[in-house]
Amino acid sequence: MRVVEFLGVPGAGKSTIADALSKTLPGAVGLDDAVRLSLGRRGDDPITRLAARMTRSPSSRLWSAAYARSTDRLSALIRFASAGPNLLESVLVAQRERAERDLRPDLVLGWILNLMARYQLATESGEASWLVVDEGFAQRAVALLAAGYEQNDEPALQAYLDASPKPDVLVVVESPLEVCRARLDQRGWSERLTGAGEADRQVFLEASARIVSEIGSTSARRNQEIIRVGGEDLVTDSVSRIAATLAP
Repeated sequence: MRVVEFLGVPGAGKSTIADALSKTLPGAVGLDDAVRLSLGRRGDDPITRLAARMTRSPSSRLWSAAYARSTDRLSALIRFASAGPNLLESVLVAQRERAERDLRPDLVLGWILNLMARYQLATESGEASWLVVDEGFAQRAVALLAAGYEQNDEPALQAYLDASPKPDVLVVVESPLEVCRARLDQRGWSERLTGAGEADRQVFLEASARIVSEIGSTSARRNQEIIRVGGEDLVTDSVSRIAATLAP
């Protein structure tokens, strides 16, 4: 299984393109679907395994409730952390060093721990040729550091990237910040920023853009394959371009 991961400023259009790609690219599956399929076949928890087999969507209430209490999730997190302890360490060090500037680090830590478990389960499954990850490890770097981001945070970013699993392909979705902000105003900001003022939200988006740019530069230096698409382009055009690059 190869991994294609999406990266972009919040509101850039990642989720829309990633969802369309996972539904149209032959041999592709989204992260949450891969987890559900994996646990439906191999889960140790009988309730989780039954719920996975009874549902057809990872967004169903039955599946969400079953996965939330699943013992398989915890065991997957332990396997991930045991194989790569440096990632969790880099997250905790960054949060400790930025404690006075950070915003809801508890929430971000929960997101990253959840991603670790889901990623472990999905990559163990072998359910598809391509695993499509919308909010992956590169994107979580934005969540980890964008609040109060400063130039002296660059070593923390590099330490996190060094410890993170590397996707086979990184898709960078690019949209003007004013477009990202308009989309977020319309659909709703994340829980971290719902109470923030307009100026703080703008600062967060600008910091996100700098982090996305740095991640792209780091990935290029590592010779990772990068595909850049426009977040304002037709979704079908972006998916076709990505699919053509991923085709064998």
